Amino acid sequence: MKAAMTRLPGESRWVAMLAAITLFATVAAFIAGALVGVPTLEVYAGYLDGIWVLIPPVVFLSLLAYIIICAARRVERPLLLIRPFLADRFGTRDRAMGTVGPIILMPLLLGSFGTLKQMLPLVNPFGWDAAFAKVGPLMFGGLHTWQITHYFFGSPIATLVLDRVYTGWILILFLNVIGVALFAEPRLRARFFLTFSAGWFLLGVVTAYFFSSAGPCFAADVGSSADFSQLMARLHAIDASGYHLYALDWQDILWKAQASHHYGFALGVSAMPSMHNAISFLYVLAAARSRPLIRWAAWLFAVTILIGSVHLGWHYLVDGLIGWAGMTLIWWGADAVLRWSGYQAAPNLRLVSATTDLDRDQRPRLLAA
Repeated sequence: MKAAMTRLPGESRWVAMLAAITLFATVAAFIAGALVGVPTLEVYAGYLDGIWVLIPPVVFLSLLAYIIICAARRVERPLLLIRPFLADRFGTRDRAMGTVGPIILMPLLLGSFGTLKQMLPLVNPFGWDAAFAKVGPLMFGGLHTWQITHYFFGSPIATLVLDRVYTGWILILFLNVIGVALFAEPRLRARFFLTFSAGWFLLGVVTAYFFSSAGPCFAADVGSSADFSQLMARLHAIDASGYHLYALDWQDILWKAQASHHYGFALGVSAMPSMHNAISFLYVLAAARSRPLIRWAAWLFAVTILIGSVHLGWHYLVDGLIGWAGMTLIWWGADAVLRWSGYQAAPNLRLVSATTDLDRDQRPRLLAA
């Protein structure tokens, strides 16, 4: 296998691994669907349709970000950046593969993950909620983690902010996929997408299967002894006071689909580990060598998602912590795999080539190695 890898150009090596993970997850989704009676093709098509609908706003926001960065850096002729940028990212077949490959494969990977996620309770019913609910009180002297978050962020407006940030996670996800594919230096990009793809499967499917749980908001529905009625009553009271919470809407949609065995885009119930938290922490890992502003923004987003996941009843604290730890292990593993494959990153790509007459300080970069 390693010999086959060495025959591929640099960027094609990790894209081939990305394609292999995606293919494996897709085959697994169709086989599992046939075994448990889930209409896999219908669900998969729904995911692809839903994801591609998001492409136009993501492209628009990416262009907006580019314009803002150029304005902030006072680039006088931003259009001159486009040609050398395209040459850097698409100038050879191998470089084009490293740029376009993950953008094409990610919807397919997420479609297989979303399909498998909806099958998990059918093959391994929820059974870990009571155990995971005890972790918070053990860590905080008998207090549930949600009681702590509501002590500090329990006002309606703070809860609303957490709700909106948590809801915006999906848009941030697609922005980062596009942003990393286009702007990250080659080795960071390769490591990010290998971790991203392996994380969805190893954490979101394999780990979720062995530790099947529904989460605090569904604990009563699955018959768990864990009692989160006070948390849910508090959230409903905030919602009724005029601060509409999208989390409650989605929780209602997800459970109705779960109870009626309805399968489709963005459905499925699974709490352990939290992929919201795992992916958010991947941004922290990827930004570790970036500029301070990017590092702090990544940490702020990850911590906000962790707090919001508990505060809004989606997850137990341990769901998020395991997501963080699991993603860190996979991040290290991805680096080892790249070294094993003999991958050699191309020289750091610039948005402007060395022959361009623009000053070096006019070269905006979204991510630094």
